[in-house]
Amino acid sequence: MAGAPTCISWATENYAHLARGLREDCARLGYRHHLYEVDAHYLSLMKAWCNHPHIIRRGVLEFGHILFLDVECRLLKPLPPSWRAPLVSMRHPAQKFWIRYNSGTVMADESCLPWIDTWIAIIEDWGLGDLEPDDFVRWPGDLCDELALSAALAAHGVTVTTPDLEYVDRDYPAELARGLWANPGTIVQHPTQHHWPKEADAIECKKLFWQNFPGDPRSADALFSEPSGIVERDGWTFDTAALTYAPSEYWPADPRPWTSEPVTLTSAQR
Repeated sequence: MAGAPTCISWATENYAHLARGLREDCARLGYRHHLYEVDAHYLSLMKAWCNHPHIIRRGVLEFGHILFLDVECRLLKPLPPSWRAPLVSMRHPAQKFWIRYNSGTVMADESCLPWIDTWIAIIEDWGLGDLEPDDFVRWPGDLCDELALSAALAAHGVTVTTPDLEYVDRDYPAELARGLWANPGTIVQHPTQHHWPKEADAIECKKLFWQNFPGDPRSADALFSEPSGIVERDGWTFDTAALTYAPSEYWPADPRPWTSEPVTLTSAQR
């Protein structure tokens, strides 16, 4: 597609398979796609997140106009003309300055290199990728690359296009959805269910379910209230007798116990 950005992502060997969906989306919609496979081992998600600007910079130098998306993202429809570099997705509901943006969606070109370089320099000077697990304000990981991004944009006086990334309200007309749900305005889905195999806490698993179940997540209560064996629905598998469930891609290896406890989603939690 002439004049369109090249969609880029990055992953280590263990996560490279997650690029399949975005690669298929780009082929269907006519966008070029490039995956950077990084031969490295990251001891924490914070360390991995701090690699984002390095990949974005590399992509700009190699392709010029790029749209960086986290490797697990899905592109549902063509990018609108309003999406112009510099662009960074904005968390919705809105958050404070240190966690205002979500660096999983960034559009950039050669004109963006000065603030990208500053972004990298702040991350390295502040050692954001080396913070301890308990170094946070309200949620683990909320002091990381996105704080440095906010500082870099402010230092350069850059005004960015900020499409909303919606975390909570499925009826809100955001262009990005946190999870595998969509409404008529959704352009990009930013799923989180790839975290499922490493998450054991029942409440955190239920948050992943609420984000990534395409249908009404409240319907699961009815499923478990009337046991009828194994039920598959919308990419999820439910053992209604054993009160366990999982994304179908992780069943039967990683079932988790269902909890009737309510969950609260927030755009501040990474």
